[in-house]
Amino acid sequence: MGKKKSAKKKTEKENESLFTLGEKLHNTDPKVIERFEAIQELELTVPRLVQVVEDILPYPWNDIDLFEEAIKLTAQGFYLEAVDVCRDVLQLSPNAYPVYHLLGHIYGAMGFVREEIEHYRKAVRLKPNYPQIYFDLGTAYWVSGKEKKSFAAFKKSIPMASDFAVADYWLTFIFDRLGRNRDPYQALENDEVARNQTFAEVCGLLGTAFLEYGQHTSARQAFKRSIRMKEDFAEGFYQLGALHIKKLRNPKRATKYLETAEQLYIRQNDFPKAALAHQLYRPKSEVYDKVKAAEEWLKEGLRLQGLARYQSAVDAYQMAQSFKPDFLDAFYNMGVAYGCMEENGIDALHKAVWVFKKSIDINPQFIHSYTALGASYIKQGELELAIEVLNRAVIVDPKDSNVFYYLGIAHRMNSQITEAVKNMQLAVALKPDSVQMQYYLGLSLMDSQLYEEACHAFKDVVRIKPDFADGHFMVGKLYREQLPDADKSHYHLKRAEKLFMKLEDYQRVGQIRQLLSRRPA
Repeated sequence: MGKKKSAKKKTEKENESLFTLGEKLHNTDPKVIERFEAIQELELTVPRLVQVVEDILPYPWNDIDLFEEAIKLTAQGFYLEAVDVCRDVLQLSPNAYPVYHLLGHIYGAMGFVREEIEHYRKAVRLKPNYPQIYFDLGTAYWVSGKEKKSFAAFKKSIPMASDFAVADYWLTFIFDRLGRNRDPYQALENDEVARNQTFAEVCGLLGTAFLEYGQHTSARQAFKRSIRMKEDFAEGFYQLGALHIKKLRNPKRATKYLETAEQLYIRQNDFPKAALAHQLYRPKSEVYDKVKAAEEWLKEGLRLQGLARYQSAVDAYQMAQSFKPDFLDAFYNMGVAYGCMEENGIDALHKAVWVFKKSIDINPQFIHSYTALGASYIKQGELELAIEVLNRAVIVDPKDSNVFYYLGIAHRMNSQITEAVKNMQLAVALKPDSVQMQYYLGLSLMDSQLYEEACHAFKDVVRIKPDFADGHFMVGKLYREQLPDADKSHYHLKRAEKLFMKLEDYQRVGQIRQLLSRRPA
């Protein structure tokens, strides 16, 4: 009993000494004790981190222990060791997309953004239909300075997760728990600033991506999150103000946000953007030079359109028109932006048609409005209307190659093959180095069973652009099936196979391999 009592006293004494040491450390350097506490908290939450990753990134593991070890090492900041364990996992499960996803995160945490993106892309190839990979891929692209690619990645996530809460949960988990932009052993102030900046920018881009799909509530939540992360985030305030003006119908709140944005832009010496913020919330009558204001909004629309932010570009063009009602450039580019929304799965072609018609009313000699209207009708399947508009365009400018190109497309889709060939030949004669025109001339000639002429057109295609996969494919196919020449067919099909592999178009790769497996005609 005496020994037990002595041991108890010894333990109490050690605890008292440790407490005294901790108190001294805290008094000497409070950050030291914070670091110890951060590490201790991390150790306690690791099992929960593992569970979250396994729930969100499910995979039929044969043995999950190694992957769990990689997550633990990542959470603890042992990145090189985590990479080694991930490689061991891939030896056993080479198609395990969660491992590539985790590797991307690890490389990002180490500052190797190129390797991070590469591993996220590998995860996408294995499993392209879960939003978290696009949240992280978009973040990595933004960190590497590739804003357009970043926005494209975020846009892909929206149809899979239209509620911002999904993105918010994952991003918070990645930044705060798995430690992106944070060294768990050194809670430095600069790390926190970088983390908040990145988080704010990512939320801002996500908010804009939600706007592309008309998800205004989620967009608002994303912008609100961005300004909570960074109190001087001008773009977040600007977007919130613009959104309240456009959809949420709260002018007082809109004014408050836009005034804040204006002041923040001024502090950053971004006076053009400050002027745009000012014009959004002030009466149009207060603007002295309305022509200049219209030009500024046109410029902003073109910038946004170049970043594939088509809805935001439309909003900018509409502002330009509010200062200059018959502004042809604003109408025309708005129509182009509406047409581009199709890539997001949004049908806005009817709006594009109306805008292009308005452009023609403003200036009946502006040939680009005719070709754009004709192309829009073609996309809608209104082939007779397209042919009618494009025939009017021939009268306006009989030397515009695009007019004949779209006429050729419309006639071909309308099964008027002779007219299709005639118009494609006219287009090629006006612009002989156009890959698309030569390619569609080849297709029209094939429809007419003029195989030698078609082969010549496709050869011109690969002469102009040697890495054009479809051109090599068509030449190889013709030599395989219509103009038997095994050597030439094999050369072009193998070339096309390599090019489609680079493009990650594995369906076309499969088609080529089937062709190669057949005996030549």
